[in-house]
Amino acid sequence: MIDVNPRNAKFVLQSLKESGQPPKWGASLINVGTDRLLRQLTQEYLKDHCAPIEDLDGGGACKWIEADYGNGKTQFLRCVQENAWQENYVTAFVELSQDECPLDRPDKIFGAVARAIQATPLDIPDVDRCRGLDIALEQLIERRFPGVLTGMPDDTLRDQVIEWLNGIKSLPVESTSLLTAAVRHIVALLEGDNETVEITRLYLRGEPLPAANLKRAGIFEKLDKSNGFRMLRTVCQLVQRSGLATGVVLLFDEARRTLSLMSTKAQKVACENLLSVINRCNSGEFPGTLFLYAVMPEFFTNFATNYPALQQRCGASTRLNLNSLQGIKEADLLEKIGFKITSVFKIIHQHFDVDEDVLQHNLNVLATETIRNTGGTGTRRLMVRSCVQHLNNMLTDGVATLNQDGAQALVGGMSEELRSSERAEVEAEGE
Repeated sequence: MIDVNPRNAKFVLQSLKESGQPPKWGASLINVGTDRLLRQLTQEYLKDHCAPIEDLDGGGACKWIEADYGNGKTQFLRCVQENAWQENYVTAFVELSQDECPLDRPDKIFGAVARAIQATPLDIPDVDRCRGLDIALEQLIERRFPGVLTGMPDDTLRDQVIEWLNGIKSLPVESTSLLTAAVRHIVALLEGDNETVEITRLYLRGEPLPAANLKRAGIFEKLDKSNGFRMLRTVCQLVQRSGLATGVVLLFDEARRTLSLMSTKAQKVACENLLSVINRCNSGEFPGTLFLYAVMPEFFTNFATNYPALQQRCGASTRLNLNSLQGIKEADLLEKIGFKITSVFKIIHQHFDVDEDVLQHNLNVLATETIRNTGGTGTRRLMVRSCVQHLNNMLTDGVATLNQDGAQALVGGMSEELRSSERAEVEAEGE
């Protein structure tokens, strides 16, 4: 696990300050209200259902994460991602969008996953710079055979890796081309064959390549719409059956207008693709794989209801609703979020001192105003932005008790910034 020091705490706080979005690492530091759900997912799926037992594959599973815009879907996915890394899963966090990852295009879905997938990061820079199937494979090989790719040349160690790679050539996977690319990528790195390294790197990341280039690397299957999901299943089969990692966790974050921008025909294809993933999880073709789809409630009321087969697979047992968390009122939840953010803030600003009673009062006033401003929808993101700004104000101007007028001005300003950002996103999606 990455240490929580002032530098890393700044990474967390910067994300919260700029967008109210949870950080790519450190979401668990500010998490409130979903600990029980996270423990349940970790125990029942990451440690049990999806994990391999001796020579037997782990299972596959698909869950829906439901919440309104700004009410914690992304935060929950990031926390699951951190838990998965602790259990030695590789993960891919993918935002569904019409341009980058539309649900009706299996080839683009594979490409988005292949570019996002990553092994457990060793430090904060790793979180951003070490994404991609090629890099994940390199890191996993390096961790299994320390020094083979980064240390001084060692013929004995190199021979051990070559022998191991020869052994996994016979792994039962659906796409032998992808398996071949993975093996040849590592071999080419060991042999200094830069041309093959570049070809296999692009192929493993789902990038388009001329057939002649692929042939030079011994690859004879191009990625297209017909084989995108087969490629994705092969990644999951390779990761677990090779023993390089426990399994794969795929985290899909639904952009708010993705489905509404699709044509009726594209929506039908997207539905069929979702059904295919769920069915193939149940049939064992996604070994050791946990899919989490974060969607807004409209997904179930405006989309799934049009497709009975999909609606049947959206029952209560498959859905985790974050809008109303059991055992905690929204105002109390927002206050607790504020306390968590303050704890991170104090790691950075170690001389910042605020009386607990003053902090309790100010967070209560902020929470109340946030709920009033939003009407209960998107409160958590707005509370995060408002809390970070309030702490910065106190750091600059001195600690003071926050009154209702001050809270209204602060929260109102943050709310307008978020709305402006949201409008820009919607306009961009509609282009």
